[in-house]
Amino acid sequence: MCTYKTFFQITTLAVAAICASLVGCESAAGPTCTEAKKPATVLGPYELDEEGFITNWLIVGPFPNPGERPDNQGFHVDYLKNYGGEAKHVSFNGMQIDKDDGTSVKWAPYEATYTSSVNFFEVDHLELGYEQDDILAYAACWLKCEKDMKVQIRVGSDDGYKLWLDHKIIGEEHVYRAAYRDQESYPVKLSEGMHILLIKVDQDYGSFEFMLRVVTPDGSKATGIKVYN
Repeated sequence: MCTYKTFFQITTLAVAAICASLVGCESAAGPTCTEAKKPATVLGPYELDEEGFITNWLIVGPFPNPGERPDNQGFHVDYLKNYGGEAKHVSFNGMQIDKDDGTSVKWAPYEATYTSSVNFFEVDHLELGYEQDDILAYAACWLKCEKDMKVQIRVGSDDGYKLWLDHKIIGEEHVYRAAYRDQESYPVKLSEGMHILLIKVDQDYGSFEFMLRVVTPDGSKATGIKVYN
């Protein structure tokens, strides 16, 4: 349980994105101590689907992921470095991210309406070509818990990913694979209130997707959680 306060403030385009305040949140990766208050303009609340999958996200990209497996370089590049960095970044709808090549992309909402998987090739605002190679994208959302609870965050991905909860990395898999449900599971303790979730997914070639659900230790949908983006 955390006993100190951490404050983050991220500003882009003269917009103050966030103030962070104390919660108790412990994960397999160690204790975290940052519950970020969501920005004033958010979408939601949304429900987890019947199996606990999050289907409403903010998504931004694409970013380059050059190189040949197993050494695709983008997985280790912090493309949010000018916006707090991956570990402290707080997204909001319409937030612009300037890229090193002089172009820019914006965080925008996406809803997976027919499947629990987020297929990045179906995210219109990413404007990806069919099975485009050597890229990556980020997805983010907020979880609002009505009470303290123990849950598992279970992930499947194509290809690898990094996963942050409340600005602490709780999972990382630099792999090349097809996505299946529950390929990894991360037990965490969520306190009552808001929690920010960020995932970075990379693409070598072929399919490009991820799926993430929040469940009880026995694999049932976690109740008492709302999703915002």
